[in-house]
Amino acid sequence: MKQMRKYIWLILLGVFPALNAQEQKTQVIDEVIAVVGNTPVLRSDLDVLISQLDAEVVVTDAIRCELLKGLLIDKMLVHQAEIDSLPVSDDEVNDRIDNNIRFFERQMNSRANVEKYLGMSVAEYKSQIFPKVKAQMLLDKMKQKIQADIKITPKEIRDYFNKIPADSLPFISAEVEVGQIVVNPVYSREAKEIAKEQIMLLTERIHNGESFSRLAGIYSDDPGSKSQGGLLPEFGRGDMVPEFERAAFKLKKDSLSDIVETRYGYHIIKLVDKRGDKVIVRHILIRPKLIDTDMEIAREKIDSVLGLLRTGKIAFCDAVKQYSQDEETKPNCGFFTDPNLGTQRIPFDYLDKDMAGIITKMKPGQYSEPSVGYAPDGTPYFRIFFLKVETKPHVANLDQDWQRIQALALEEKRETALDIWAEKKRKETHIHISNYYLNCGYFDEWLSYSNKK
Repeated sequence: MKQMRKYIWLILLGVFPALNAQEQKTQVIDEVIAVVGNTPVLRSDLDVLISQLDAEVVVTDAIRCELLKGLLIDKMLVHQAEIDSLPVSDDEVNDRIDNNIRFFERQMNSRANVEKYLGMSVAEYKSQIFPKVKAQMLLDKMKQKIQADIKITPKEIRDYFNKIPADSLPFISAEVEVGQIVVNPVYSREAKEIAKEQIMLLTERIHNGESFSRLAGIYSDDPGSKSQGGLLPEFGRGDMVPEFERAAFKLKKDSLSDIVETRYGYHIIKLVDKRGDKVIVRHILIRPKLIDTDMEIAREKIDSVLGLLRTGKIAFCDAVKQYSQDEETKPNCGFFTDPNLGTQRIPFDYLDKDMAGIITKMKPGQYSEPSVGYAPDGTPYFRIFFLKVETKPHVANLDQDWQRIQALALEEKRETALDIWAEKKRKETHIHISNYYLNCGYFDEWLSYSNKK
């Protein structure tokens, strides 16, 4: 429970994590250990960063000093963002907080459970967290401004790699380049007619005065929103399937849509609120029911695609474009990507258990037999995998790990640009540091005239 509560705070706050509710209750003393511009740095800010370190890390004075230095740079970024009047409106901050709260409501099934973990009401939480979330958003905007035009050349990538001592080169676990083709079963005409009749009856009941939220909680086939009375996270244009999105943006507050058909089934939508180019809605989804014949037809289709691939009558990327129905991998020729680096080569450990079991039995260049997968909402589909490349565990090298090293080199260049910016700005910014931390040594150069005076 304690770990879950801490996780909530970290997700919502990022670089500016607050203490969780239990820690706030037990915390008695806090103090200002530094000031950047007019913004204080609290001892609790540093304590939270220390609490996030791996358990085996011994917290030395040197580590405390490095963490404090990072905090000072973060505060300078926020201070400069305010001076530059970077655009972060209160509505944007509230939207981010509300979206995160709705996410955790879905994960924990109710707002009451979220409040139990937080140890306070959502309203109290929002009031406490608002300034920290706004600071985080300002910090991100300032970083983007500083690092926006930074690019890296092949020579810089090689230079970055060559300066790493041989005994310090990272060990890379097994990785794969793997793609997939997904075929979804098609609902029968009879099943669609039954589902449409159900949604029509629900629409009539709502027009006759029954509660939309209550009916969504009883009948909706969307497990993610059902427990919230059909409430969906706030979304903007391009976030939802086109039919659903068009209907949602046409609505006025508290009005009800006509029946909307999407690939997921039939919906009725109620607008909760509209904020600029974003909306919050409730919906009820009635999904047609698949029968054995629907699955058999989909299986025959993916078998025929596999036959074309294995006989060389179609290239994998062309088959993905023509047949695959997975919107996430289709734009990348069916290949999965590393979410951290954006590369096509992904650690084997990232694969889900079922997928890993199939890939383990394959060799590069092979296609798997069709297997059944399941969407987050439980809908089954058929998929085949293509294993393009498999790399064994090895010490990092340029031939095998160019994309990974490129990402690391670019990140170092961005951090260097940030350090150069901080070095310049510290000379223009009032910075005061508690005498206790002056033994860090390098902070002598950070002190403004007013601090030394």
